[in-house]
Amino acid sequence: MTKYHKPERFIPFQKAEIVRLLCEDGYLKPSEQKQFQNVCNLLECIIHFIFHKKIECLKNNYYPLNPDKITKTKRAYTVDDMKESEKNLLDIFKEILNDANYEQITQEDLNYAIEKASLFKVNLFVDFDDFESQLIYRKGVRKEEHFKKRLFRKPIKTEVIIFDRVALLIKFKDKAYFDSQKRKNIKFKPGSMILKLFKNIPKADMEMMFPNTQVRMRYKDILLMMSCALGGGVLVALKASAGLIAMISVLWFLTRSFIFTGGEIPSLGPTEISCMVGGISALSAVGAFLVNHWNNYKNRKIKFMKDLGDNLYFKNLDNNAGVFYYILNEAEEEECKEAILSYYFLIRAQKGLTASDLDTIIEQWFAKKYDTMIDFEINDALRKLQEFELCKKTHTDENGEAIWKAISFDDACTKLDYIWDNYFQFNQCEGMPRQ
Repeated sequence: MTKYHKPERFIPFQKAEIVRLLCEDGYLKPSEQKQFQNVCNLLECIIHFIFHKKIECLKNNYYPLNPDKITKTKRAYTVDDMKESEKNLLDIFKEILNDANYEQITQEDLNYAIEKASLFKVNLFVDFDDFESQLIYRKGVRKEEHFKKRLFRKPIKTEVIIFDRVALLIKFKDKAYFDSQKRKNIKFKPGSMILKLFKNIPKADMEMMFPNTQVRMRYKDILLMMSCALGGGVLVALKASAGLIAMISVLWFLTRSFIFTGGEIPSLGPTEISCMVGGISALSAVGAFLVNHWNNYKNRKIKFMKDLGDNLYFKNLDNNAGVFYYILNEAEEEECKEAILSYYFLIRAQKGLTASDLDTIIEQWFAKKYDTMIDFEINDALRKLQEFELCKKTHTDENGEAIWKAISFDDACTKLDYIWDNYFQFNQCEGMPRQ
């Protein structure tokens, strides 16, 4: 069973689904539905164009930091160039993450993950000193019920906090740092920047996302192995003790004879030879026991690493430059949905609404009709409508709050069409009127 943690800014419906639901809401006539859809289509095109500029800026600034680039460049990037690219990249990426309604993961959340027991029966260790900078954002928080198995007892039901999406940006320290730490066989490029996007990450297991995560055995597993090793070792020692004692006695006899006879080694009889053979066999048994338990330890650790790898395989959504496209698409969707919803409900309220009333109406519409709790971004939505001149402030109420009213469908289409037509004005040929 899934429970939502608390209202999120994220609107968990597709843009096309929102338009369809609004058209079926019962307020718009069939002819008005077509006009409303035209407004939505124009909004989508303009917002897409705005975000196209952002993705190009992200790509250009990420290029010198990208560990996966396959294209050539004749430009020699200086240290200052790299720092400027990194700063620009972080600023724009944070802006897009905010547009996509992601929330930044705090140090408190990371501490929770480090201290909390893992769901995947592994201990994970992350060396945060390897990172020059890190950025972690998440979207969508819910609670799921999990049952923890217990030997010969009833499973315990626990509630686990799950993040639907987690975006991770890591900038590694330079090569000099890893050389000073005498780190070898590292699987990442020092000084590079990587991006990861994951789904369905338990809050208690966020360490699994980091590129330098090390798998360590839990204390419970170590104690279990030590107890098995101790019990088995005692049995092996008891079985081998007679042979070892006999071999030690023969060796002591040979050593003493060698010392007191001036370096002569006495010949061994059948009894002494059998004692030596028994002792060697006992040593082999002890050695085999130790090797077997060492292999058990390594195999158990490999199993833990496989469990971790299997989990990440199905939770990983995208990497590096691909993360930009994924989140930018989400940002476009969220920006469009916010603008469309706020415009529709202002149209529906013919006398206009205050920002707080509009916010309440939209949140209640989702809660009552679709059993979905959201924290609608009213300020951002109104900002977009004002930017595109789709609403205007008519007057203020008795509390001094501005009353906002949407313009008609025809006026909205005219405004948006004008914005779209005037993005490029340098294609007019001499003597030819502008279309």
